[in-house]
Amino acid sequence: MSNELSLSLIVGINLKRLIRSSRYRTQENFAYEFGAEIRTVSRWLNAGVKNIDTLEEIADFLEVDVFELLKKKDDREKGE
Repeated sequence: MSNELSLSLIVGINLKRLIRSSRYRTQENFAYEFGAEIRTVSRWLNAGVKNIDTLEEIADFLEVDVFELLKKKDDREKGE
């Protein structure tokens, strides 16, 4: 069994980090401002975003490059 994180899990982890470091701070605030239901945002945080268009919308909304949602921790540390 691989120790690699799945892409879905990576997206969820990164989205959680980006929301917390944004002006929204909580998934509830983010959900309200983004126009999504809280349970949908919760699902994104736990299982990732399955739709590339939604991923792009989220990145645009958070004013980050979509690749910020796709980077593994090691890749983020190298880029910082």
